[in-house]
Amino acid sequence: MNSALRRTVFAFLTALLPVSLFLTAAPAEESPSSRHELSLLVSKVKTGEGFRAHFTQTLAAPGTPKTRSSGSLLYRAPGLMILRYTNPEGQWLKLDGNRMDLYVPQNRQVLTRTIRKHRIPETPAILLASIPQISHWFFVKPIESGSVPDGTPLSIVLIPRHPDPHLAQATLTLRKGTGQLTRLLFMEQNGTRLSIRLDGFTVLSRVPAGDLHVTVPPGTTAAKIPGAF
Repeated sequence: MNSALRRTVFAFLTALLPVSLFLTAAPAEESPSSRHELSLLVSKVKTGEGFRAHFTQTLAAPGTPKTRSSGSLLYRAPGLMILRYTNPEGQWLKLDGNRMDLYVPQNRQVLTRTIRKHRIPETPAILLASIPQISHWFFVKPIESGSVPDGTPLSIVLIPRHPDPHLAQATLTLRKGTGQLTRLLFMEQNGTRLSIRLDGFTVLSRVPAGDLHVTVPPGTTAAKIPGAF
């Protein structure tokens, strides 16, 4: 694998691997308003079999150019998610429980990793797949204060209920009063920021199995991702 491709693959894997955030976990006082907004999201997701959205992901690490990717995601309960990339074109990622498969079209290879079970959903994809259980894992605390009208973006900080060696804090942005999720933000100790913007977040009453099917061209090879990732 050449160095440019290695950097590209690493950037996309980073989106699903544990991140250590630069804020220290601390007891948080939950806000009734933030709990209400989060309950709207959870209730909305529970009304269907899954959800879909278009995503734009930005990974910014100190001293390196920003890495951007985009595409669409599809989730079906209880834990199957497919990300289909338009940038880079042809790439896809499948998360099925704790198994992750990433197809890299540049070298016709599927990279596979079994994610060890963690106490909290500490990666973006797993967090999305864990929306109905968010209040079980996290304290929720709003960034904004005061009253804002419905439809206004409202950012909610998620702090683990128990100290975690990886994740200290994440942020969800929703449109107030709608249960509409628009953004996730993760931050690392070294200042790296992973931002995922979601457009057209839509709950689906049914997710056909065929919509979750992925294919690989003849000649595709498979490789397990080493523990260093």
